[in-house]
Amino acid sequence: MNFVALFQALDTSQSTNSKRDALIAFIQQSDPLESALAVAALTDRTKRKRLKPNALKQTAYLAFGENRWLFEECYSAVGDLSETLAILFANQEASPETTQPVLANWIHRQKELGRLEFGELAKDLLSLLKAFAKDEAFLFLKLSSGGFRVGVSKGLVNDAIARAIAMDRAIIEERLMGEFIADEDWLHRLQAPVTQDELDGRPLPFLLANPLIKSDLNSLDPSNVLVEYKWDGIRAQLIKTRETIRLWSRGDHDITEQFPEIVDAAATLPSQLILDGEILAGAPDHLQGFSDLQTRLNRKRITHNLLKTHPVFFRAYDVLRRDGEDIRDKPLIYRKEVLATLAVAQSPITFPNTPEQISVMRESAREAIAEGVMIKRCDSPYVSGRKVGHWWKWKLDPMTADCVLIYAQAGHGRRASLHSDYTLACWNSEGNLVPVAKAYSGLTDAELKAMDRWIRKHTVQKFGPVRQVEPRQVFEIGFEGIARSKRHKSGIALRFPRILRWRQDVGANDADHVAHFETLMIDSYAV
Repeated sequence: MNFVALFQALDTSQSTNSKRDALIAFIQQSDPLESALAVAALTDRTKRKRLKPNALKQTAYLAFGENRWLFEECYSAVGDLSETLAILFANQEASPETTQPVLANWIHRQKELGRLEFGELAKDLLSLLKAFAKDEAFLFLKLSSGGFRVGVSKGLVNDAIARAIAMDRAIIEERLMGEFIADEDWLHRLQAPVTQDELDGRPLPFLLANPLIKSDLNSLDPSNVLVEYKWDGIRAQLIKTRETIRLWSRGDHDITEQFPEIVDAAATLPSQLILDGEILAGAPDHLQGFSDLQTRLNRKRITHNLLKTHPVFFRAYDVLRRDGEDIRDKPLIYRKEVLATLAVAQSPITFPNTPEQISVMRESAREAIAEGVMIKRCDSPYVSGRKVGHWWKWKLDPMTADCVLIYAQAGHGRRASLHSDYTLACWNSEGNLVPVAKAYSGLTDAELKAMDRWIRKHTVQKFGPVRQVEPRQVFEIGFEGIARSKRHKSGIALRFPRILRWRQDVGANDADHVAHFETLMIDSYAV
């Protein structure tokens, strides 16, 4: 059984149990290196794009010559670049290889192609695709260009690994956090005894919160919860061993080198320590928004000037290990008392007496440059995953604006035949519509179909897969934050924009002006 056979089993199943069984069989029966590379792909650990999507497009254009428009129409109909190329160029009559290992060879071929100049790359890639069966071509392209998804979560993969080698899932989750080496010995390493030094330097599985809606508030016991702000930063664990200081993101990435000032500040903390908290922009007494933090993300080089203009700090709200002792099974209130003894910026907490007091604190979150509040049971242990009845997050209601649809593009996957990706605009001071957001979600399937019919009938121009439409449809959008931006014509950038409703009761002239966002920005940061 190889990765192609696993993909076919996962792709054709809607049952979680069936997918788990397929993963277990694959891990137990496949070549060890094949299974290691597959786990890396399934858990999104293959970060480098060996073949850029643009190179794949240009390869198709070269093959179609003067009829490149035909490829664009095919791509628009299918909605996925890798799948389009697999349909067009793979050998549709061939049966895929499903027993012998393929991934190591594919990665080698991808690296070879990545080193070629475009002309040679296109020629060799087309020749290779023609030798593949459809599923092989699709997987080869997906794994080389990024965006591989097959409907299994990291948790399901971890569970399958634990069952396949008869080990506790919690141990597997802890051992798989951090760097993953995809080689023939990966399973042996998972089964080996873990040293204390190894454990001390690894992040622990995060405890996640469940969303709370206002109607659920009265069901809480205020006497048994504490409340703190939900900070708008990057969730991370700060780990200090006897020898190292490390920062791990919730996405299981080592981000230590991106935030040297946090590492320096942690030098005075005791060793054998793991803190859970948030990386935030600014300073504890002068917090800045998430847009300022974005400037620091994914930087290969952190300059002295960047450290001065965009400082960051770590705000702790839980302690998981102290002096080498794992205290996750202790009540939260105990862990908070331990945290209070440490010289680190901490999240202020409130003990409410009534549900109304929680509501009041939530309403003050925007002034504190927070997203809402976290409600945590005082006696809750720190467990892995999103456990019911431990922590809740109650976010602020989104900011809103009424915007005009000006461009539409077909979606991907099951929405490939529908124009579901929208560019939305508002009026500027000159009376022109300027783009302010792109939105991909929020409409029902029935509304999407109705809008798709309207878009096709009211297209003004086409720019490849993008249609410019008559500016007549209005949508109310919601968004979590707003910041100034030199990259956008409107001068602003919205955080997490999505459609709240289709405003069929108003016309384009009733849509908001850019000045509306200026007002929201002033109100948001009037602290």
